[in-house]
Amino acid sequence: MDTEDKHKINHTEEIDLNIDAKDSNTSLTAAQRARAERNRQKARALREARLVQRPNTEGCQRIERNAIRALDSGGGFLLEEEPAPDATPCLRPAPVVHRSEQPHCLVCELPFPQSYLFDTFDYSVCDACRDDEDAHSLITRTEAKSEYLLKDCDLDSRPPALRCVRRRNPHRSRFAEMRLYLRAQVEERALLVWGSAEELQRELEERRARRDKAADTAARRRLRALRMDVRSSLYDRTRAHHEHAFGPEIYDADADVYRRSCDCGHVETYEKM
Repeated sequence: MDTEDKHKINHTEEIDLNIDAKDSNTSLTAAQRARAERNRQKARALREARLVQRPNTEGCQRIERNAIRALDSGGGFLLEEEPAPDATPCLRPAPVVHRSEQPHCLVCELPFPQSYLFDTFDYSVCDACRDDEDAHSLITRTEAKSEYLLKDCDLDSRPPALRCVRRRNPHRSRFAEMRLYLRAQVEERALLVWGSAEELQRELEERRARRDKAADTAARRRLRALRMDVRSSLYDRTRAHHEHAFGPEIYDADADVYRRSCDCGHVETYEKM
């Protein structure tokens, strides 16, 4: 109930008290009794509206989404924070129980039942040997294509297709999710495509040289165009304020024309009738 309704109730109750006091002393007219009755009805209606109970919401269940906190990896993207021990765990493949069937780590060569890299990227490295700073760091799809000269077909179509994890773009929230790949797997795919690390490095240097040459050519072309614009503007201004001072005329008998030149280099050719 708002403040205006409360003021109305209080005002109506005061009127009723005043009218009751008057009833004890003097008789009321018909108009006064009608007005008093209307005020009583309004006060009763407002009182009943105030006493109406709101629906009980204690039994209702409030559903909230679990907020996922993001951790800055320092590599240009955000990693989702691992859930607390008491939180509902994510669905992960069951660990390999039998030791004879367990995969062997590529670093320490020891068997392990389960690891993050094995479950996520199918890469046989245990959690103890996981190196998030170098070989086992995550790179974006754009970095994989630019640093290792890979195409979309090399990442998706060439068997086996490389696994990736999807993360929200920290710079453009409206953009599509980023696909992050394991650097070690991308390096292996690049060696498979280019044959060797030396061939990949040679191709990188050649492409870098071509880009530098193209950039240098474009810069020289822009500089040449700028010089032409400056020279043409200076020439037009000089020509507009210059008055030719022609020297003596020279007759060319072979062409039957006359010529005269100015100190600025302008030569005028004409005929005489």
